[in-house]
Amino acid sequence: MISFKKDAPIILKGFDSFEKWDRQRELTSLLSQKGFEQTYQIHQKLMPFQFKGKWYGSMDYIPPSKKKFRFSHHKDRLEGIELLERFHDVSENLSIKAPLFDQVRKWKERLSLFKKNISYTRQYVSDEIINEWVRWGEWSLEGFEKNQSKWDKEKNVIIHGDCAHHNFLRREDGSLALIDFDLMAKAPRCIDYLQYANRISPHLDDAATMLWQVPQLKKYQKDRAFLYALAFPTDIFREWNRNNKSSSQFHSVWKMTVEGFSKRMEMNEKLADMISKR
Repeated sequence: MISFKKDAPIILKGFDSFEKWDRQRELTSLLSQKGFEQTYQIHQKLMPFQFKGKWYGSMDYIPPSKKKFRFSHHKDRLEGIELLERFHDVSENLSIKAPLFDQVRKWKERLSLFKKNISYTRQYVSDEIINEWVRWGEWSLEGFEKNQSKWDKEKNVIIHGDCAHHNFLRREDGSLALIDFDLMAKAPRCIDYLQYANRISPHLDDAATMLWQVPQLKKYQKDRAFLYALAFPTDIFREWNRNNKSSSQFHSVWKMTVEGFSKRMEMNEKLADMISKR
């Protein structure tokens, strides 16, 4: 954050390329024009500058509330996906150049990298547990790939692409804002809903049952592709792939992989049973 004596503070954000800055500038501008005010504005009069391989642009500073948004809170989970739905309702009518999202390719790359680095993971996790994660990854990916054609019939929107809790910001006035569109892409809205479901599942006592109590997810309860995809351990693979480069989050990753193993396997077995009945 950069503060000024007279003017409002601003945020200086780094982008991987000028194109990514321009794409997000266009998105936030069009969202505002369409009446979606639950995000920031990227400043257009202040052109970005390049420094050490990145492009830096300025945007509104949103004063945060002391009460943070948390997936562990039921009301926050519902409010977050409602905001995501409103974003999709607006973004499906926006004409923006954005990459097409390919879930299968992304997950194949993630699983392949996890296997490549498996000798590192074996230093901390038993072969039995690792093999189960890989088995479920292969099973769910194969099933998802065979059943995802139905999703091609859904209208593409601009998806957020990174539905992590830190991209939902509780503002000072108590309202919720959606931030950081670095991974925005064109895809059916169910891609964001799937990621949201994956993010909130660890906070539910019985995710295979409780997820469908969320109105935006209920329609996918009988969707084979969605059910297969929920069993893909994307968070496990993602975090170990990152952990191989940096060990700063090692303890939380290990807990998720080992201590959370039984609960996740129980969820996956229930999902497999639901699929077998479809």
